[in-house]
Amino acid sequence: MNNEGRVTKLRSGLAETQADGLLVVDLDNVRYLTGFSGSNGQVLITPESVQFFTDGRYRARAQQTVQGADVVVYSDSLFAPLRDRLAAGGIKKLGIEASAMTVADHHRFAGKLDDYELIATTGVVEKLRRAKDADEVDLMRRAVEITDAAFEWVLDRLMGGPTEREVALELEVKMRRDGADEVSFTPIVGSGPLSAHIHHTPSDRKLEPGDLVLLDFGCRVEGYCSDLTRTVCLGGASSEQKEMYATVLSAQLAGLDAVGAGVPARDADAAARRIIDAAGHGDDFGHGLGHGLGLNVHEAPRLHWSSEDTLAVGDVCTVEPGIYVIGSGGIRIEDDVLVTQAGSEALNRAPKKELLEL
Repeated sequence: MNNEGRVTKLRSGLAETQADGLLVVDLDNVRYLTGFSGSNGQVLITPESVQFFTDGRYRARAQQTVQGADVVVYSDSLFAPLRDRLAAGGIKKLGIEASAMTVADHHRFAGKLDDYELIATTGVVEKLRRAKDADEVDLMRRAVEITDAAFEWVLDRLMGGPTEREVALELEVKMRRDGADEVSFTPIVGSGPLSAHIHHTPSDRKLEPGDLVLLDFGCRVEGYCSDLTRTVCLGGASSEQKEMYATVLSAQLAGLDAVGAGVPARDADAAARRIIDAAGHGDDFGHGLGHGLGLNVHEAPRLHWSSEDTLAVGDVCTVEPGIYVIGSGGIRIEDDVLVTQAGSEALNRAPKKELLEL
């Protein structure tokens, strides 16, 4: 879908907010609606027009990248040109993105726009972003391909005692060299007992024989994210490690099978969780099954035991069960999954059928 089509859909849902217009300030939402990427940009959506605002640093970039909006470059403050456009459009009730504003921001807007009614909105653009169109899926497929290739490439570099930090850096450089704009998040490399830290920050610990090594990383292509986790063993794996891996893999496959349009997200979580519970590791799986993926690495839907979301065609989400035994080690397996009319499609091709013993 082009930017104009997205704005049209946004306008159709604006009435629910009781606002005459919407000021979009979340930078991912700005990118989704206009194509602009940068540190400062706002979009005003009214029934008749679309205005993009930025400062002079982004004059050239805005002129080159912004689609479907009139570009307004201000030299001092957003508020003077914003007031002009609100007056020209007859806007009295302005929707603002509550989740993207601090309390201080809201006070500032209320003070500068004291003759307008500010209406707090949540999720107006995010609801549109959730269903990925064909172009978005293509970008995510490319990000997934880069991530898969980086995993297979890095396996030879886990031997010889590199530190977790060194491996994380190698992964980031490899993905950027292969065409990624940037990483989706700081790569997670957890080794030995540190692999049981669910969101571990890479340390100076050197990888050692016998370690489980948990690698969780991803990249962005034109803003769209991938997110992959694989766990390997340095040297021969113990029977306990192999059993844990087999349990997590069974749970992950069950989760993948459960994903489909119309499925409550909590049911997909339950399908994987039942297997881990039955293996006696229920207390060692302390997070939800997965999360949505797109311009943000964590977005709707939320695959969790408490989720109220229902999966729908066009969702791209992760399926990533794990077992984490404190003091011993952890295993997680994660794929990115597209929800389709026929069910679902796992996008990753990185090997996972058995615990790799390097």
